Amino acid sequence: MTDIGVGAVPGADPVPTRGRGLAGATVGMAIGTTLSRITGVGRLIALALALGQFGAADAYNLANTTPNIITDIVIGGVLSATFVPVFVDRLATRGSKEAWRAISAVTTVTIVILVAATVAFWFLTPSIIDLYTVANHTDVVQQRHVAVSLLRWFVPQLACYGLIGLFAALLNARRKFAAPMFVPIANNVVVIIVLLWFHALVPHPTLASVTHQRGALVLLGLGTTLGVAIQAALLLPSLKRANLHIRFRWEPTHEAMKTIVRLGGWTFAFVVSSQVALVVILALADGVRPPGQVSAYTYAYIFFQLPYGVVAVSVMSAVTPSLAARWALRDTAGFRHRLAFGMRGMLAIIIPSSVGMLILAHPLIDLVLVHGSETAAQGASTAAALAMLSLGLPGFCMFLYMIRVLQSMQDTRTAFYLYLVENSVNIIFGVALVGPLGVRGLALSISIAYTVAAIVALGVIRRKIGWLGGDSLTRPVKRVIGASLVMAVVTVLAVNVSDSTHGIGLLARVVLAVVAGALAYLATASVAGARAARRTNGRAMSLSGARTHDSAYRQATGPADDDQRAPPPSPSFRGRLDGENPDTMIRHLRRGEREPDDDDEGDFHGPGAGGDR
Repeated sequence: MTDIGVGAVPGADPVPTRGRGLAGATVGMAIGTTLSRITGVGRLIALALALGQFGAADAYNLANTTPNIITDIVIGGVLSATFVPVFVDRLATRGSKEAWRAISAVTTVTIVILVAATVAFWFLTPSIIDLYTVANHTDVVQQRHVAVSLLRWFVPQLACYGLIGLFAALLNARRKFAAPMFVPIANNVVVIIVLLWFHALVPHPTLASVTHQRGALVLLGLGTTLGVAIQAALLLPSLKRANLHIRFRWEPTHEAMKTIVRLGGWTFAFVVSSQVALVVILALADGVRPPGQVSAYTYAYIFFQLPYGVVAVSVMSAVTPSLAARWALRDTAGFRHRLAFGMRGMLAIIIPSSVGMLILAHPLIDLVLVHGSETAAQGASTAAALAMLSLGLPGFCMFLYMIRVLQSMQDTRTAFYLYLVENSVNIIFGVALVGPLGVRGLALSISIAYTVAAIVALGVIRRKIGWLGGDSLTRPVKRVIGASLVMAVVTVLAVNVSDSTHGIGLLARVVLAVVAGALAYLATASVAGARAARRTNGRAMSLSGARTHDSAYRQATGPADDDQRAPPPSPSFRGRLDGENPDTMIRHLRRGEREPDDDDEGDFHGPGAGGDR
């Protein structure tokens, strides 16, 4: 069943607003993402086992990071920032035929650009590797040879990643979120098999040994790319079931393409600035001695992104189409409500995850990575970087969430300036801290940059749309922080019950700490939430009693004369709070009420303002 909101065009594909709702979509994506991240950890374990944290691992990680960077620069950043809002806007406000013609034109141009970029990428691979190794003055010749050879095999990943992003945007525009979250599992499984196979062929990999074993190098490069290709191919059945009316239509001057180019100009600028910052950080890491610091940073960053990928990405992916549809339909009240609802749900998991990651960084890395080619000293370097990164996890997630909000508002110019702040702070602190702190300084610079940028972004969004939730947002977050502090104490006590550093004893330490901390957090948060609900209900009952008494008094004293009656509320004052009915504003502040899902979204339709993206 569908609901066509204010501003929708008869004959347009209606924007679905009923069904599972935001919560159901988020849970489905979280399940897929969780399984994907679990297999991703397995892939990381296999990578550490096969390559360790030596020069060969650095060459592989530098080369394997590059297709993602190039994809973001060429199309990925623009795609994720503009395609979903533009697709949703066309489906919500245009006739079906017109909407699908626009989407077909955008899809056709995107595929052509991906093919051309992949060909150019092949010829630029040596120059790209040279950028990474500019600070490496020791084993640069062998590292460059291995990295260039691998990157040649990784070139097709550019087209595959671009298609994955395009397919995900088309599915998200049709409110189908699960498949893009599940397909990375296949990619991870394929790469795990390839890495274990490589380990059997080259038990002790070094740059010299890998250079002389051409077949093993081909296996590593081709197998890694095969995983990405399978990930893209597995989305095709979902596309077929999504009722997409796409045809090959070469119309680069179509108005939808012009909109994407207009919006994508700023997006392209902030994507380039982000990738420049990443290249600088990786180059700084490659210059840190001993070798292996690129891998330490890479492994730590993968762990750092686990809670972000499971929780924040799921919330953002579910919220973005809903926010874009509300903004297109000028439903400002519903837009603000959905923004605050997603923010509360995300922070309820991300804040305790950050605390737990900070406390358990060292035993967790020892448990997962210190096997095979990975040494204890290398694991300690990765754990230190992870601890520094965990400090910035809430800021990281909040910043990216605010960027999604701006993209839904089609305001990519503001997003560019916010990214410029974040990347500038990151580079400045990275250069300043890499000398005294090594890879820990690079990790800390990211935490500082995203925290500062998140604070600035919150202020910008508040100025643009006004109310962000008030007490209905800040009070639950305060309870989350309080419960996280209790969890921290319990986790520290639990992890220090034993001093085991390997095997079953270490596993028992980590499991005990995680379970005890999670139970402490849930119990504390539940008690605090129940107390808050009782206080809210008590105030509501007091207010109801006061109104009943006032009503009885008025009935007893009788109506006043016409000339003594209080004037009716001024229409301009009644709609003063951003055009919302005061009853709606009161309802937003009632924490004890159920958060509406998509079945209730019609309750929040109201007057609002559109805006530029």
